[in-house]
Amino acid sequence: MSERLPEAGWQPRREDARLLNGGARYTADIRPDGCLYAAFARATVASATGVTVDVEAARSLPGVVAAFVAADLDLKDIPATLGHGRPAPPAMTRPPLVRDRIRYVGEPLAVVVADDPYVAADAATLVTATYDPAPVVATPAAALDGAALLFPDAGTNLVLPAVTIPEGATPDLDRWPVRVTVEVENPRLAPVPMEPIAFVAAPGPDGRLTIYCGHQAPHRLKRQMCDLVGLDPAAVRVVVPDVGGAFGMKAQLYPEYPVVTACAARLGRPVAWHQTRTEQFESGAHGRGMYQRVELAGTEDGRIRAARVEILGDVGAYPHNGSAVPLFTRLMAQGAYDIDEVAVTTRIVVTNRAPTGPYRGAGRPEAAYGMERAVDAYAQAAGLDPAEVRLRNLIRPEQMPYRTHTGALYDGGDYAAALRMALDLAGTGEVAAARAAGATVGLGMCVYVERSNGDPAGTEYGSVSVHPDGTVVARSGSSALGQGHESVWSRIVGDALGVPASDVRVVQGDTDAVPAGTGSFASRSATVGGSALHNAALAVREQLRDAAAKLLGVPPGELAGHLGGLSVAEVAGAVHAEGGRLFAEQEFASGAQNFPYGACVAVVTVDQDTGLVTLRRLVAVDDCGVVLDPLIVEGQLEGSLLQGVAQALFEEVVYDGDGRPLTTDLGSYTLPTAPDAPPGYVTGRLVTPAPSNPLGVKGAGEAGCIGAPPAIVNAVLDALRPYGVDDLRMPLTPARVWAALQTSRTAQMPSL
Repeated sequence: MSERLPEAGWQPRREDARLLNGGARYTADIRPDGCLYAAFARATVASATGVTVDVEAARSLPGVVAAFVAADLDLKDIPATLGHGRPAPPAMTRPPLVRDRIRYVGEPLAVVVADDPYVAADAATLVTATYDPAPVVATPAAALDGAALLFPDAGTNLVLPAVTIPEGATPDLDRWPVRVTVEVENPRLAPVPMEPIAFVAAPGPDGRLTIYCGHQAPHRLKRQMCDLVGLDPAAVRVVVPDVGGAFGMKAQLYPEYPVVTACAARLGRPVAWHQTRTEQFESGAHGRGMYQRVELAGTEDGRIRAARVEILGDVGAYPHNGSAVPLFTRLMAQGAYDIDEVAVTTRIVVTNRAPTGPYRGAGRPEAAYGMERAVDAYAQAAGLDPAEVRLRNLIRPEQMPYRTHTGALYDGGDYAAALRMALDLAGTGEVAAARAAGATVGLGMCVYVERSNGDPAGTEYGSVSVHPDGTVVARSGSSALGQGHESVWSRIVGDALGVPASDVRVVQGDTDAVPAGTGSFASRSATVGGSALHNAALAVREQLRDAAAKLLGVPPGELAGHLGGLSVAEVAGAVHAEGGRLFAEQEFASGAQNFPYGACVAVVTVDQDTGLVTLRRLVAVDDCGVVLDPLIVEGQLEGSLLQGVAQALFEEVVYDGDGRPLTTDLGSYTLPTAPDAPPGYVTGRLVTPAPSNPLGVKGAGEAGCIGAPPAIVNAVLDALRPYGVDDLRMPLTPARVWAALQTSRTAQMPSL
């Protein structure tokens, strides 16, 4: 049987002192000698044809070294994709710089390179473009209409036409006495890391090019740059410095990356690009942007028997970074429920908006929101308590492993226990008392299942070596983004070798120092990255024991204690003195996704005079398998909860009817701050070890983004349902809630 690490205690993170005292080194801190600075001229309209870009005025500005348009660099288009190698329409490729057509506000038209970043920015404003305005596909509905096409050669705005799974499934919802339909939207969100994107491409005196970028998958970035720019992989190194937040947006390929790389290669000097906050809002990868219609049918005792789900994903102007996200939603559309008949139909369209990308949760929040809103509607239609309806329909532990109609294989857990624990922690009696006192109070809930580990066949590299002085070096293909890899990886390896974590040096985020790697996304780091290091460390442990036994002249099985009383340094010194080494490496693949789950319960108060929603309590019970570090897991849960609160109550990327973004800075895009968090999160934990990896761990980074939005929206609807409000659209801003109350009151007024 594979060894499991015991649950670790609460210990400080090793990286925190550096990150908090100003000792961290981010990409924008890197200034190679002779560094030049890139700035981009961008489209100011959403749709145009016949585009001609003029950079002569920019080139003439003192301090400008070069200015390039698409024809100057002649870079390959970024292929269209549906993720994991699935093809998208070949005509929907993405040019790094606009050639003849503009498809969204903020699309790069030209790049200016100067010896000063402010000169580069000023020169970019001198770039001009002439074009013919074209019809704007401003919404997914307009995309489906097809009157205007973003890619005429494709003949459609559909990246994926209507595809239903299971194939041929046609649930008969009419045969059941209770039937409900909800239509919901997950609006676009802007990931807003403290550190926007930064990218430096630096040619060296040896002819090699070093790229510095806060990226979640450095080996993938290296492959992409070599392919798009035409570079020799042996001559390219990617280094990931400290990263000030990622949330999925820094796992993506942006058109600026090959452009800056090509500029550096052509000019023979380092070139840096630092994304502005406005650029991040206008042209960075947005998250969510999905629409669902969920129909449930079943019996009056609360048993749901059939479900039909329709998903419409808006991936923006190009089917690129975010085009697989609606398929992730499709996989998880059944949620935590045992339903006899399920059919899920998915369509994906392009619009004249900035492209989307995976954002923390990536498809799972959308799935949970649709199903959990529908289950609440079902409970109302049946006249039953929403908790009771959930408990009657949740998949039971004895049904595990459970294969959903959409193909997910849930690997274990007790979903009902999570809901019961969350309800107990929520204090439902307090809610009843507040209502009796006249407060507009609501309680809402959500039970969710999430998918972690991405592609089951995906591997992660890990190696462990011991130096002659006993120093241990752990190399990982995963990429640290603030999750605490240095702390957890050193403890995994230290525990296996019987040495303090402080004796373990962790190396990652450098394609020269780590020979392979897949990266950190889809909550996969601990599952595959941690497991690779764990297995490699166990192999080195056996090498140490064999060497110690040889030194002591006893069979390995007769050693007293770990190394027969010898230290790791003593054994390592002897091994190296004889010309040997202590080393093991592995590319671990779990062969299966794993499925964390949990329950959220929200308690809210609504001010009917202003529409202000106050989150009184937010309870989250999560099962992410074996917990390697309670402090880090708790931090991941609370951080993702606040991002879930933000989606429910604050955040939305807004476009006008001409495809112009209206939320382009932190003054117009509302982010929650510390006072907006609930007075205190209440958290609980269940532990169901994952069977697919030796550590028994599951993903822990995205639970709150998934569970909090439906719980909060259901709670607000619970509070307002007595006043005639039965539907609301996220985010639940005061203006939106107040307007819904006024509409309801007007509808209930008697006609005169």
